[in-house]
Amino acid sequence: MKKYLPFILSVLFVGGVILYQRYRHLSGIVLLETTILGVAAILGVLHLIRFWRDHH
Repeated sequence: MKKYLPFILSVLFVGGVILYQRYRHLSGIVLLETTILGVAAILGVLHLIRFWRDHH
């Protein structure tokens, strides 16, 4: 997981900047919720991939 951390953080940072530029008119709370859900989805997918690799 540690070797993926810089990649994940950079993708989240760039994605956050792009989202901010596109949805600047939305409230910060909506943007924060979207970011948190995105992080949770990415971590969930990575966890499933690792779980699947370990058991096959």
